[in-house]
Amino acid sequence: MMNHEETARETDAWELLARYFRQPKVLLAALTLATAVLYSGTLLFPFVWDDGPQIVDNPLIRSWSSLRRVFVSDLWYHTARQQVYYRPLFVVWSILNYGAVGLRPWGWHLGAVLLHVGATWTVFWLSRRLGLEYWTAALATLIFALHPIHIECVAWISAASDSMVTMFAALAFVAFLHAREPNGTRSFVWRVASLVLLACALLTKEMAVSFTVLAGIYIWLNPGQEDRRWPEKLREVLLGMAPYGLVTLCYIVLRKFALRHFPLQFDAKHDNLDMLLTLPHVLALYLRQIVFPLGLTGFYYTPYVTTDLREQVALPVLLLLAVAGLIWLWARKTGDRVVAFAGCWLLVGLAPALYLRNFGNGDFVHDRYIYLPSIGFAILAAKGVRSLPSLRTWRATTIQGIAVLVICTGYGVASLAQQTYWGSDLLIDLRGHQLYPDNAYASVLLGRAYSFRGAYDRAIPLIEEGARRDPSNTYAALALAEVYIASGRKVEGRRALKYALEVTPEYARSETGMASIAALWGKLGDYDQAIGLCQQAMRTDPNLYSALYNCGNIELMAGQYGEAALLLRRAVGVSPQLAAPRHFLGRALLLEGRNSEAQQYLRQAVAMDGSVYDYHYWLGCSLQQSGDKVSARHEYLQALQLNEDSTDARLRLAAIEEK
Repeated sequence: MMNHEETARETDAWELLARYFRQPKVLLAALTLATAVLYSGTLLFPFVWDDGPQIVDNPLIRSWSSLRRVFVSDLWYHTARQQVYYRPLFVVWSILNYGAVGLRPWGWHLGAVLLHVGATWTVFWLSRRLGLEYWTAALATLIFALHPIHIECVAWISAASDSMVTMFAALAFVAFLHAREPNGTRSFVWRVASLVLLACALLTKEMAVSFTVLAGIYIWLNPGQEDRRWPEKLREVLLGMAPYGLVTLCYIVLRKFALRHFPLQFDAKHDNLDMLLTLPHVLALYLRQIVFPLGLTGFYYTPYVTTDLREQVALPVLLLLAVAGLIWLWARKTGDRVVAFAGCWLLVGLAPALYLRNFGNGDFVHDRYIYLPSIGFAILAAKGVRSLPSLRTWRATTIQGIAVLVICTGYGVASLAQQTYWGSDLLIDLRGHQLYPDNAYASVLLGRAYSFRGAYDRAIPLIEEGARRDPSNTYAALALAEVYIASGRKVEGRRALKYALEVTPEYARSETGMASIAALWGKLGDYDQAIGLCQQAMRTDPNLYSALYNCGNIELMAGQYGEAALLLRRAVGVSPQLAAPRHFLGRALLLEGRNSEAQQYLRQAVAMDGSVYDYHYWLGCSLQQSGDKVSARHEYLQALQLNEDSTDARLRLAAIEEK
């Protein structure tokens, strides 16, 4: 009797819990909490990769006065003259973020997590509007929230544009579905809302260009009248697509106007046949990563397929046809049009990233490109789980519950384990190189990461290997010059720098390019040439952080301490949350003989970032000069913990202890 009573109480508890989560606001609150907890560790991550030029060194985000330029300018206009990124609404989001948190990485990472939460909410609303039963829609949303394939977009701030475009595109489709309701009283309002939201999605990232086709596919699968012949259905499809096509066309015209000075450069070494032969391999890799999200990285290496056609073309084609056939049979057998549409969403949503000639050879696959398409996968996975039948004495609900538990636990563990690789440039680059050692770009980036830490014996072979594999690569050529100069091999560094400028002359015409090259000339001792480039960069953009910072350091190296202090003080004003300009400003003031003023900046740099040897060493010099030997000794010891081979720190420490 007790067993029956306990079973009844347990059943009542589950029913009560189910009734509680049946409320969308409770469900979404729980999903928000789960997502926030899952990605809470990313709040401790620094800026990495493109966050430097896109956030730290981006003049567009520092003032609302830049807003008029945002919609008629390339995202990275200050970095290179041949960029094709037009994302004005993402820049507006960046302006808001900068105004709220400045250059504090945790605030930007919080913004990226919130964008993922917002995209997760829209997946629930979209799933419900597509006709999914409540718990199936909830499961699709949970799968989307936890799926490890989204790590790149949440853990890397610069990829948050994919979360943002997905949120706008999903909301636009929800509004589109509302507008198609046969007895809708506000269909016109919903139609206008869907067009406005589509415009927002397009102005966030290019992935939204697939929206019009998705709308057409949906109308074809769900015509206004079931008994229409195909010519009438086609007419309905074209009429339904027309307003969205017009918005997309307007976006293309505006984008072309904004990027008129930045012509798109296609890969001249490979033709469309090479691209077609490579597409099956690329699609198969995307399929593998979304089904089995292990080995995730910022570096996948998928070079053009020109040999081994059986393994890299025929087998992927067979696999893709089998998957497409299974989805078609599933939709046909069940009569479930949502299954067919979700499969189309997965493929069509990815289509903008499949014109491979827009990318460098091998740089075709990135997890961020499948963020928007993954909504289709989440819906298919949820429907698949909810279709699991009973097995012997196991009820269907029990089987489905176990499947949900296994999927969510697996996704959660995989996300926690793999998001840690985005914790620093070194971790990202090291993982990419380990997984894809033939990727020249990964070798160069890992070499640079080692170089920044002074490990030149590791850095130089990696960068040399990357430059050898791809001698015309701008990044590799400049990185080679940079590492030679930093390691003291200035003759080779000068030769490498001249070669880099011959290979990529357009880089030196951009503001950050001029500032970076000026820094290299300065380290080579060519101060006149370096200062000339600095002045040119600052005439173009007086508040460009990299120009102020690099040029201040050049003046410092040239012994012009007063000029260095002026420029570095401006760099501190532009980027007050960064430690480096404060440190070098302190050094300039110290060398100028203004130790009391210098010490406050040197202290601030150490407080902001205690992981840099130079920060402790120079603060120790300042403290020693002012007579505070106890504190100076502490700083020298801290410096030696970071670099135990430092002769300078040992000599100064010995001098203090002798006295």
